[in-house]
Amino acid sequence: MKKFIKTITAILCVAVLSIPCFAAACTPSDEKPEHVDYASQLKLDLSSNTKKQEVTLRKHVDGDTTHFDPVQNSKLLGCNNAADFSSASAPETTKGYAKARYMGINTPESTGRIEPYGDAASKFTKSKVESAKSIIIESNDDKWNIDSTGERYVLWVWYIPEDGTEYRNLNIEILQSGYAWGSSVYDADNLYRDASIGALEQAQAEKLIIFSGEKDPGFHYGDAIPVDLKELRLNTEEYANKKIAVKGLVVADFNNTVYIEEVYTDDDGNDYRLGISVFYAYTVGYVLDVLSVGNYVSVVGVVKYSDYNGCYQITDIHTYDFFGSNDNCEIVEERNLEKAFTSVDIDKYKNNPDLNFEVTKTRENEAGEQEEYLDTVTIKYRDSLMATSLSLDNLYVYDSYTTKTEGASKGAMTLYCRAADGTEVQIRTEVLKEDGVTVTADRYVDKTISVKGVLEQYNDSRNGWIYQVKVHRPDYITVK
Repeated sequence: MKKFIKTITAILCVAVLSIPCFAAACTPSDEKPEHVDYASQLKLDLSSNTKKQEVTLRKHVDGDTTHFDPVQNSKLLGCNNAADFSSASAPETTKGYAKARYMGINTPESTGRIEPYGDAASKFTKSKVESAKSIIIESNDDKWNIDSTGERYVLWVWYIPEDGTEYRNLNIEILQSGYAWGSSVYDADNLYRDASIGALEQAQAEKLIIFSGEKDPGFHYGDAIPVDLKELRLNTEEYANKKIAVKGLVVADFNNTVYIEEVYTDDDGNDYRLGISVFYAYTVGYVLDVLSVGNYVSVVGVVKYSDYNGCYQITDIHTYDFFGSNDNCEIVEERNLEKAFTSVDIDKYKNNPDLNFEVTKTRENEAGEQEEYLDTVTIKYRDSLMATSLSLDNLYVYDSYTTKTEGASKGAMTLYCRAADGTEVQIRTEVLKEDGVTVTADRYVDKTISVKGVLEQYNDSRNGWIYQVKVHRPDYITVK
């Protein structure tokens, strides 16, 4: 009997010891599926019946929109459709070039109202098209298709990276990198349906970027409305008396007010800037360091109309409250003022023509869904310059006024100037000091000067609204 018990015990021990080995052998592998580069696997067929055109970058817009110029007389097989972009059926506002809305993807917004990861998606796309050695756009079928805005072509974008030799499909690359949701990915008429589905589902499985479940470190998550500076300037009344979060470069600091601006590029490749003033009086603490000239900042405050300068400005600046609020002004990065204080066209300054700015808006369609559409906002040239940095050359100073009343403004100057064509320009300075000594008007009167400053206006009781260039540093006025 004892021998039998020992035998049974031995068998049970072997069985127990074997269980972990069996369990380990049956446990599914923890290895992740190999990442597939769908953008590289997909090959461009130049001989297919889709429309194709070799292009160059005209203007980067955001993560899923780019403007391209066609390469005339392209040597690439099948790329002979440049004339289509100038045909009678082409959108009137884009004659001769293509506003490309990327087929099959939808990235978070980075213009107008800002969404999490919108800036990141925009930078990703920009880095690819700006550095590409060659770019080809392709239609989804045998014709150039226009999107719901009536202005943009729905396209596949192919590019050769600066360190590559073969074309990659950028739409698919944006998808597989996690910067976009799918749009019409599963539709039967999607030219690259299988690759689109694979790229999207892989990004979801790998939890990349917008599918990560993590907060975007570059996005403002407070109760303020994240908004682009262009959207804010061109639709200011929509944000009146609302708390907003907006980014811009601090270019000047003048009498409890800083001026932030952003540089944009128009459809002709020309840079322009839009700005807004930020009134920070009664604000204390770290925010004063945040709003230092040269910082690219995120400003959180309320948009209010100023009776003094006849414009909207940002005020009620939010400071850190030690209670975990996300609604704080902060430095995004430090930049230089290389693109600030560009020269102003004095003829336009004098004649003040209308300027048209294109903006993307959203509206509800008949199905109750939100859709994008393009709109045009018209403002005067000088109004577009309000609160932005500029420079003016060859101004003759024929008169001046110096504030003599006691107070912080004692010694501040107004310089009355005239350009060569007779255009009147008024300069207003802070109290300018060099080595502790106040600079006086006799340095400038009866002399020709160049000026760097920001444009504002004020309501003169006798003459109405007066434009003036505000200067806050002595080295920003140069005597010629």
